[in-house]
Amino acid sequence: MIVPMKHVTVLCLESEKNKALLKLSEAGVLHVNIGISDSEQIIKSSQEVDYVKRAIASIKLVLKTKEEDVLKIEFPSAIPNAIAIEDSVPASASIVLANTMADDYLASIAEKQRLDQIIAKYLPFGDFNPESASELIEKGVNVRLFVASPKMDVDSIKTDSVCNILSKTSDGIYGVLIGNEALPEGLSEIPMPTESLARTIERSEACVGRISLIIEKLTNLKRHLHEIEADLIKRIQESESVIVSENMLKLGEGVVYLTGFIPARRNDLIVGVAKQNGWGIVVRNPEEGELVPTLLEPPKLFRPITKLFGMLGILPAYNETDVSVPFFIFFSIFFAMLIGDAGYGLVILLLALFANHKLFKSGKLTPYVKSVLSLMYVFSGTTILYGVLSGTYFGVPQTVLPEFLKFKSVTWLGNQDNIMQLCLSIGALHLIIARAWNAVMLYPSKKLLAEVGWCGIVISMYCLVCGIIIQGFTTPSWNTTLLIVSALLILFFMLDRSELKENGVSLGMLPLNIISCMGDIISYIRLFAVGLASVKVAENFNLIAADLEMSLIFKIPIMVIILLLGHGVNFIMGALSVLVHAVRLNTLEFSSAKGVSWSGIPYKPYHVDKNK
Repeated sequence: MIVPMKHVTVLCLESEKNKALLKLSEAGVLHVNIGISDSEQIIKSSQEVDYVKRAIASIKLVLKTKEEDVLKIEFPSAIPNAIAIEDSVPASASIVLANTMADDYLASIAEKQRLDQIIAKYLPFGDFNPESASELIEKGVNVRLFVASPKMDVDSIKTDSVCNILSKTSDGIYGVLIGNEALPEGLSEIPMPTESLARTIERSEACVGRISLIIEKLTNLKRHLHEIEADLIKRIQESESVIVSENMLKLGEGVVYLTGFIPARRNDLIVGVAKQNGWGIVVRNPEEGELVPTLLEPPKLFRPITKLFGMLGILPAYNETDVSVPFFIFFSIFFAMLIGDAGYGLVILLLALFANHKLFKSGKLTPYVKSVLSLMYVFSGTTILYGVLSGTYFGVPQTVLPEFLKFKSVTWLGNQDNIMQLCLSIGALHLIIARAWNAVMLYPSKKLLAEVGWCGIVISMYCLVCGIIIQGFTTPSWNTTLLIVSALLILFFMLDRSELKENGVSLGMLPLNIISCMGDIISYIRLFAVGLASVKVAENFNLIAADLEMSLIFKIPIMVIILLLGHGVNFIMGALSVLVHAVRLNTLEFSSAKGVSWSGIPYKPYHVDKNK
């Protein structure tokens, strides 16, 4: 369910502001409304956090960079007011050094690129001393560098001045003209360099030397990384405190107030804290239009799915519905059908068990990680079950499988038309659940009949699509009647009379919405298409490995490499397909029917851990 919330306003004396913030932090239940996010203090604290983050990112970038790529590192840009941050914040020397080195690296790279452009520009002219040219110019003899088209006939250049061709490349003809007459036609003057080519090259190499020293210093900061990361946690908490403090506004002379939301069940707690500290407090129900945070609490069995929501960055809005249970169930089914292989499911299960074992031994098996691993146990289990029922094990042909792995009772799954109909049936069920759920929630409003009509539309479109796609499926004779009756239910009961003037245009969109419903059902065919593709890729890699014609001593290691690479790539592509297709069917097709926009903001109670 989505936990009911209460809007809270806390009032206290301005002189007790810091004490009040401390007590609210200790209570740890108030989600603070943030109206001010750009005050001077907030910006300053945010820059301090970014400053430490940049130090961490710079060190980690160097640690994972290969030696040959040290000139290609893309360090984060410098933080504004970095000098002020260093002066006003007791930052550790490691943080300052990391940021300074990152700045020096960016400056050195920019300087090297500038010098390299100069080198590329004057390399065709060779090395010479520009001061010699300056001396001639001071004596009244003009010296000019020039470039001409590579197709130009240099012998055709007519001049009384001294004209020396220094080099010829595919880009042009390069030379020097010594004399005071005008530059002949076809020649473009190149400005005289400020220093010799050798000196420019020397300075470019010096930049490389500086960069090597910078990389060495940043690498040495690895031993301080844990200390810096601990500093970051502290800075983030301090920044959160500043944001909350800045959003505690003045109500009048000597009085400040703070607004936010709490779970309704924690009402007694916040009121008790207010009484204990002599604050004023106002508690009311959220009003329409307020941005209320969402706290999801699905049934315990389905609670791990909230971790997937967090990873995907999705959350239903406060006034919407908690769809965690159907999301979990159908996502597990989609996961199994998209991966489609019992062998891959077993690999996922073994990886999850191995991770559980290693993290438990290291003491890093946090509740969050446990929830994520619980998801993997369920997803791997459904994948193994589907793979066993369909007889798919690493794409190995049925003819060579051991007899105990052949389930002849489910040969129905070996027929492509049957699997396509299964996908469409799952899709229709998914959408009907959404519409039927809407109807139950609308009771006793007559609008529930419109949702019943949509259930009929889904069934009608399902029959129509199956009649077109599935060989041997006959569309029922009553399908047209069902379609007409369902459309009429939607037409007459979708809107109340009072809503016709403002939203009546949506009735005109009904034909398009019905066609869209058919598209939604067809969309579930992706479960069949992607799953089949995964199986075929696995089979083809098996064939490539098995068909190698060479002696066993060479064949076996090459087979192993082909199988590991082939199935590894297929496994990764399967994981990507889950992220794309399984997520889409839940968050788009199902959620559109259910009316879930996934626009919620997470409930984050204000709490600063002083022990960190």
